[in-house]
Amino acid sequence: MSILSQSEEQSDSAVGQPSGDAESAADSDVTARPLFRLGRVLFGGVLAFTAVDNLRQLEGRIDYADAKDAPLPGVTVPSVSGSLLLGGISVALWRAPAAGAAAIASFLIGTTPIMHDFWNEDDPQQQQQELTHFLKNTALLGAALAFLEVGQRET
Repeated sequence: MSILSQSEEQSDSAVGQPSGDAESAADSDVTARPLFRLGRVLFGGVLAFTAVDNLRQLEGRIDYADAKDAPLPGVTVPSVSGSLLLGGISVALWRAPAAGAAAIASFLIGTTPIMHDFWNEDDPQQQQQELTHFLKNTALLGAALAFLEVGQRET
């Protein structure tokens, strides 16, 4: 029994509740459920694939980031792509999931407003495309935050 679980047990018994109530049991079981496993593999796998694609086309990605006035694109693009790769693999394999989800969330928070700045586009078609990417990344951020929460509960 870990120190954390001992203190939780003492805390639960101090308020007259048995340790391991139904809510905490349901939380701990969610990561073993098939839909959760499929979801994390799809989420992490697609992001890891995206990162590999970024790294394989690094020069083009750096040029694009430079055109968007991203800071130090020659350094930031490979580093954030590497971070996304590690985060995606981490979530897909559910190894250090909180750290992996945090890496993904950091990537999305840092890159989305710079790379998909739809509010700066004059062309309506380009503005719509950037808005779509911005909203997609926002949804991915929401999933990363959910995986972060679940991953933190397991540590």
